[in-house]
Amino acid sequence: MFNYLYVDERKVYPTLVVSTMSSGKSTLINALAGKELLPSKNSACTAKAAAILDNDMQDEFVIHAVSSSGEYTLIEHATQKMVEKFNDTNEVSEIIIEGDIKGIKNSKKAMLLIDTPGINNCMDSSHSDITEKILQEYDEGLILYIINAQQIGTYDDELFLKRIAAKLRKCPMFSIIFVINKMDTIDPQREPLDGIIKNCWQYMEEKGIENPLIIPVSSRAALLLKKVISGNELTEKDESDFALYYKRFKNDSFSLTNYIRDPELGNMNETFEVDGKKYTKAALYAALQNTGFPSLESAIDSALVSSLKMKAPKISFNQMQQGIKLEDDEGFYRMTFSKNDNRRYN
Repeated sequence: MFNYLYVDERKVYPTLVVSTMSSGKSTLINALAGKELLPSKNSACTAKAAAILDNDMQDEFVIHAVSSSGEYTLIEHATQKMVEKFNDTNEVSEIIIEGDIKGIKNSKKAMLLIDTPGINNCMDSSHSDITEKILQEYDEGLILYIINAQQIGTYDDELFLKRIAAKLRKCPMFSIIFVINKMDTIDPQREPLDGIIKNCWQYMEEKGIENPLIIPVSSRAALLLKKVISGNELTEKDESDFALYYKRFKNDSFSLTNYIRDPELGNMNETFEVDGKKYTKAALYAALQNTGFPSLESAIDSALVSSLKMKAPKISFNQMQQGIKLEDDEGFYRMTFSKNDNRRYN
């Protein structure tokens, strides 16, 4: 794609999202974007690599696509339906979705969030090959490794994790975050959440990942909460799910931040005694969050980032290309661009 767009690769921070099947990877990416852009199905729905380029200066998401024959297309107002069409057709080789991922601030580099195929699809081994190829293309960046909370201890990704461990040793500028998704499906009365985190930590250590950073999340809950905050319309199913998620997560007793395993924070179950009463580090951090001070620190950090006046790489095109024809309910999209033409088209 970079052959068609004026993108300075030195200003792009690759963030590879990898996972086993049914981990909720697409939902997690949609939650980061705050909008349902990638198709989310129960089956293995990601057939090719797609990416989201974070551009803090652009609120509306757009789609850049290149066909297998080298044709370039720009689609304004990216939708989940259109991304799914691109994903399902063999005419498209690569797509980049560009827009503002509001929870992430670009500084010296713009995040390129790369969605990769599942690494353990027994029906299509090419998915793992694609992910492996993408991993080898970069010498620095971040890996977001998504794990299904319901499948802890039943991994079939041992070989891939060992390759990642070797990659991290070879490329010290690469880092990794393990995200345990679908935590909302766990009943803490039957299965202690700290036990899940401990088992995951031990498994990663056994595979050569030292001091892994582990963050438990509920992507589905986060996505619905963000949609409501943004004023987006919910489906009937969304409304039903939202009511359950809000009831659960408004309660401080089910705060997933209490179970983050961060080597820099140390053991969150460590206790401190004040006037004869013991407090866990997790509980103290939760209380600290409610003081408003972490929000102040975040605002200062955002101001410092903004002061750098660094924007995401400018996306444009540098040669005449014919658009890709894609059937839609209201017809099809076809666009023609001339060199140095910087206009946007619907």
